[in-house]
Amino acid sequence: MTILKQKWKKDLDLLTSKQSAKYDDSLEVLRLIRKGMSLNQASKQVGISPSTAKRYVGIALKLKNKRIVARKNDSLLRKIRIYENGKEEFIQIKGRKNSSIIAQYLGAVGKRIDKNDVAALDSFEKITIRDFKGNHHKFETDIKKLIQIFEKREEPEFFTIYQRR
Repeated sequence: MTILKQKWKKDLDLLTSKQSAKYDDSLEVLRLIRKGMSLNQASKQVGISPSTAKRYVGIALKLKNKRIVARKNDSLLRKIRIYENGKEEFIQIKGRKNSSIIAQYLGAVGKRIDKNDVAALDSFEKITIRDFKGNHHKFETDIKKLIQIFEKREEPEFFTIYQRR
């Protein structure tokens, strides 16, 4: 393994845009394998080679009965959006368990804002998530602050979505 590959395993911000896209695609392959697809089927559906997927998420795969399957848990890095202290932030976390908690939180935020479910965020008031650097993050549960965050968002112009070379 080259030094660059060892460094990005500690910080996703060190990936180039091309590497980042391959990593995200590999995480999608892993998700599809967890749903029952084979590595080849999942890779073909996502549009990357099985060897690329193995390079990025191979640690989360294992051989069982001559078939490649996903481990139940992993310690892969994921860059995920959260709302904290009245701001939208992107943090890097380790593992499927933490990403699942954040996904549940984001779903609860959607329920609270879209469906006005008053109790949706109650279970997240005392939960903290630790990022890969060891910093603790507390979920924003104040509806006024969440609405302000959503109002501050700008819709990106079409031409700003794509990076120019």
